[in-house]
Amino acid sequence: MRRNLAITSVLALALGLTACGGGVLNQEAAEGEEVTWRLATHQVPGTSRYESTLPLFAEEVSKATDGKFTIELYGGGTLFPISETYDSVSRGTVEAAAIFTGYWSSKDPVFNLVSLPGDPITGPEEHFQRAEALDPIFGEVYAKSGIHHLGAFDYAPSEIFMSNRKIESLEDFKGMNIRATGVAGQFYDTLGASSVSIAGPELYSALQLGTVDGAEFNDYLVNAEMGLNEVTDFVIEPALHTGPTSDKDLIINQEAWDALPEPYQQAVVDARDKAREASSTAYAKDNEEAVQLWVDEGAEIIELPEAEVDKARQLAYEWLGGYADENEYTERYVTEYIQVLRDLGYDAEAAAIESAKG
Repeated sequence: MRRNLAITSVLALALGLTACGGGVLNQEAAEGEEVTWRLATHQVPGTSRYESTLPLFAEEVSKATDGKFTIELYGGGTLFPISETYDSVSRGTVEAAAIFTGYWSSKDPVFNLVSLPGDPITGPEEHFQRAEALDPIFGEVYAKSGIHHLGAFDYAPSEIFMSNRKIESLEDFKGMNIRATGVAGQFYDTLGASSVSIAGPELYSALQLGTVDGAEFNDYLVNAEMGLNEVTDFVIEPALHTGPTSDKDLIINQEAWDALPEPYQQAVVDARDKAREASSTAYAKDNEEAVQLWVDEGAEIIELPEAEVDKARQLAYEWLGGYADENEYTERYVTEYIQVLRDLGYDAEAAAIESAKG
């Protein structure tokens, strides 16, 4: 399976480099005229987080415009390093990206909050309610760079915590080397672990060789497609850092967006909604069924005691309350998140964050 994914990535790279020779960036278009956009993503062709939504998105845009509006898809790293995606959309190197917003914490600290430590939210309905409330704040920051933000592109089930050490209490995290980035890394540091930044494609060997003792990464399904169930002894439930989130947000070069006729813009929005629906139905179901792949490979799934989960979440809320002071956007984001929790009935969690926020 991994060999097939590698072949797919090489082919995608060849196509991407060919496409770079032309380009129709920011072309003015009237309804019925042909338009071609390039869309970059961090996900790898052949994995479910790519295949379940991105081809569907492109197909829906084409269908709604009678084949006049083409979206060309480029998997992670095929046109440029993933870390350059923000600037590539801002400059117009590509018209659009479906990308994880958490990569951009160096642009503004609010982007760290795309994943929220201790988040109690579950399921796609709650996830999208939170996203609709909080995404406009991201949009304001993106707009400073000439990027139009269309919010959550899809639903990603909660990440799983993979470990080659048995963990039954928070004490067991002490001294571990854990693959985690951004907020997740800071959170696991508070538990006495040391966070290590390792790219996704290198995670198999890192777990196999003991470079890391554990890792928080994608969900059961995609991690199994990457073969990580072959090099993991334990899965710890729940992953203490975060609940479900957006695997990708849809961002678009503002000039390219403004150049589209309104029916084409609506086609993009409608196709995004189709991707959301697909990810929260069929993909979510496939992820639940993928748990068995880990059991079959010999991984033991450990459910942490409720008291330990509560302690971890209290530490997370204290961190989140303090992080609100980073700037005006983080303060607004945390304040709005507290209100979302209250709207969804998570009153105790909202009160804990508010108390820590001061």
